Amino acid sequence: MPEFSHGIHLQKAAGQRYTIHIPYRYTLDEKVSLVFLLHWGGKKYRYISKDMLEIFGLPAVSELQAIVIAPDLKRRHWATPKALSDISKLVDYLDQHYNLYSNRRTIIGFSMGGGGVWYVGAEKPSLFSCGVSIASPIPEHITEEKWNFPVYSIHGRSDEFFPHEENLSRASMLKEKGAPVEFETVENTMHTDFRNYINIFGNARQWIREIWGKNGK
Repeated sequence: MPEFSHGIHLQKAAGQRYTIHIPYRYTLDEKVSLVFLLHWGGKKYRYISKDMLEIFGLPAVSELQAIVIAPDLKRRHWATPKALSDISKLVDYLDQHYNLYSNRRTIIGFSMGGGGVWYVGAEKPSLFSCGVSIASPIPEHITEEKWNFPVYSIHGRSDEFFPHEENLSRASMLKEKGAPVEFETVENTMHTDFRNYINIFGNARQWIREIWGKNGK
């Protein structure tokens, strides 16, 4: 059974390890929004999701008063069919055990996790209301497709792994086609400058609120 007390908990369910944060005011009597976090790549370790939640997730999204969950990746990459299946199973599990809004769900990914956001948006857009991709390339093939899943892309001007101008160009192409994509540049920011991304996340939070508001209750 999931933990209902507020705060951060390390858990395992639906065949997956994950870290979850329950907002202080949460009770089963009222519906709550959901924020789903996909961690970065590199070396994996048990409950890497806890670092994703504590280092980036909560500082960026706690004001949304949502249940925030970050799973440990079981696969080689978030942008795979099996990883998408894992995400779907965990969302189903949360639906069964918490009183969640079905239309106020946001998926956020950092670096490799951002690739997962775009993949979910392409393969199963109904699973979440919107997504935020941070320090992650916009896949080139996305610009050639009809894109309807709302994504807020945040990228550092000085990202040493994924060129900023390439991402900006692809975001502009999507917007020109009418895709619900927003792009924000973070000045003087390299790939892992977490604090800078957190400091400017207010615009993304407002965007998320607007998406949730359009979806109603």
